[in-house]
Amino acid sequence: MDLSYYRISLFTFICTLFFACVNDDIEGSSATNDFFYNNIAAFHSDYNSNNYNLTIYLEFLDVIDNIDSITGKIMHNNIVYHEFELTLEDINSKVYTYESFLVDENNIPLLSEDIYLYDLEIAIEFSDQNIYFFENELTTSIAPEILEIDIPSSYQINQTEWTVLDLTLIVKDLNFLNNIEKVRYEIKRTLLNGCDVDCVIDDNCNQDIIEDNYISDQTWVFNYLESISDTTFIYSEEILIRPIDGSAFYEGEELIFNETDCGRTGIIEFKFIVEDRDGLKDEIDGILLELIE
Repeated sequence: MDLSYYRISLFTFICTLFFACVNDDIEGSSATNDFFYNNIAAFHSDYNSNNYNLTIYLEFLDVIDNIDSITGKIMHNNIVYHEFELTLEDINSKVYTYESFLVDENNIPLLSEDIYLYDLEIAIEFSDQNIYFFENELTTSIAPEILEIDIPSSYQINQTEWTVLDLTLIVKDLNFLNNIEKVRYEIKRTLLNGCDVDCVIDDNCNQDIIEDNYISDQTWVFNYLESISDTTFIYSEEILIRPIDGSAFYEGEELIFNETDCGRTGIIEFKFIVEDRDGLKDEIDGILLELIE
């Protein structure tokens, strides 16, 4: 490949569960104020906007014999969109679950596509008629968005030294940072000029490279840099640019990129892509960069 790129580091993502917090509005004895922390091992809720599937998982630290029912409500602005009841698992008497596709008889989603954050209220009713409430947030899947791209319109190639092209993206995801799976780029070699030297390494070095399609590599991934807010994030990438003389690139004594006849000038196009865990994405293509001598 006549124009080479090297990714400096790898972006990773970490998946996490959503854990509930205690609601101060508790009916029944004040002794239940610490019920969540003393009795609940894990609580997880997930809604998939692609197939409208809701799953709820509630696990207690120990078996609690005096529970009559565990019910839930999905609300927004005090409007109830769905009510449900968790079922005690047969194989584990400490676990209650619920799973359902949230659609009506006409297969229309029960949850609005215009709302991404719902209130999820869980009520645990005991045989003595005391009721314990706690709340959690239920997020629906919304596609991430590329807000800003920081890339120069032209970049001067050094005559003899490899240099670094810095790229920065600002990405927004209302489902928060952990929902972003990958931020990456692709390149189209729109017009790379032939070398104006004798072709020693590549017999075709004097021919222009003109391509219509984007190319990609699994290492062409942006790195998370920092958060602007809970839903807006900065990603960066550093791309090594070959010098005009076509020299090789080494890390210490290790050869990373072989020598070639020249570092090519010309026009390349970038496509930037952000993908989330729900299979949704945003992309911007046709971003031009001119490599000049």
